[in-house]
Amino acid sequence: MYEINNYTKDYYINKKRIGYEILETPGRDVMGYTGRRLEILECDTKFKKKLYKKGTEVYTEVSPICGKLLGTREEKIQLLYKSKQIFTK
Repeated sequence: MYEINNYTKDYYINKKRIGYEILETPGRDVMGYTGRRLEILECDTKFKKKLYKKGTEVYTEVSPICGKLLGTREEKIQLLYKSKQIFTK
């Protein structure tokens, strides 16, 4: 339903997000938390101002970066209307 612009690959060490990179293609079938993988850095990598050495074990997670909602105006309104959740007390 959404236009996918790119993908983001997040890097984690000890459940803490250390950085990310933008990808053109996902490179894996399962995305999000369920698609997490343990990888080893192949070269020295710098995220923000910290340098992570080659051989560091990191978990990676790929997620889509969504753009605009696709469809006709009526389809968009119906989709947004159905996405609202009604909370009762």
